[in-house]
Amino acid sequence: MEYRGKNYLIFEGDQPDSWRWAVTLDDHTTKTGETKTRSEAITQVVLAVDRALSKSGSR
Repeated sequence: MEYRGKNYLIFEGDQPDSWRWAVTLDDHTTKTGETKTRSEAITQVVLAVDRALSKSGSR
């Protein structure tokens, strides 16, 4: 999937009530995490991408 030009994945984790996420921010940076719900995982992806883009825009 894609958000603001950045590719990301969301998938079920190994444990019950576990969702994992990964987003590629640039050629050298991938952020990952784990949350209890799918919607929380999506929120984390959005926040990671928005933070990365705001940092790159302030240079």
